[in-house]
Formats: sequence, structure tokens, C-alpha cells
Amino acid sequence: MKKNTKIIVIIVAILAVVAGGWGAWSITQATQTNQSVSSEQSRVVSYDGEEGKSAYDLLKEKYKVEATEGSFGVMVNSINGLKASTTEFWLFSVNGQQPEVSADKYQTHASDKIIWEYKGM
Repeated sequence: MKKNTKIIVIIVAILAVVAGGWGAWSITQATQTNQSVSSEQSRVVSYDGEEGKSAYDLLKEKYKVEATEGSFGVMVNSINGLKASTTEFWLFSVNGQQPEVSADKYQTHASDKIIWEYKGM
């Protein structure tokens, strides 16, 4: 009878080790998946408009922004550390349409939904 008890204890110990390893693998996989989702989400930022504020002013209030001023208005170079490159850049839309003016010149309304997307050519 004691021999059977030893065998059962060994089997339970082996199962515990295998199950523990599986649990750690599952947590690692979930973390890696969440990181890729977070990385993908950082390529799109959005917010609601506010009466009397420009799309650019609201962007600066809500996110870390780097931009340069040009003759046509402000050019957003970076949002939350994701910088524009020669092949990718930040592009904004309002209610699904791209405005004909730069973000600093576009005056938002409370009903506006502003979306910035990191797009490639």
C-alpha cells in the first residue's frame, strides 16, 4: 500500500510541475498579445472636439506632441514618442473626413470625433 502512495505522490508532483509550466506559458502569451495590441493602439489616437478649441490644441492637452510650424500650419511630427519618418506620418481626420486645413486651424465642435492615424505611403 505504501508503494502505491509513493507512486500517487510522484504522479501528482509531476502533474503540478506540468500544470505550473503551462500556466506560466499562458501568462507569457497573454502578456505578449497585450503588448502587441498596445503597440498597435499607439498608432491611432482619438478624442472628442470641444467648442472653440483647435484639433491641435486638444491633441496637445491629451498627448505628448512634437510639431513644427510651417507656412500651411502646424505639422505634427510625433505623438507619444512615435515619430514621423520619410515613409510614415501622422494624419488627422474629423468625423471620418480629412479637413482641408491643418490641425491648428481646424476649430472643433462638441460633436466632432478627431482621429490621428500613423500612416504609411
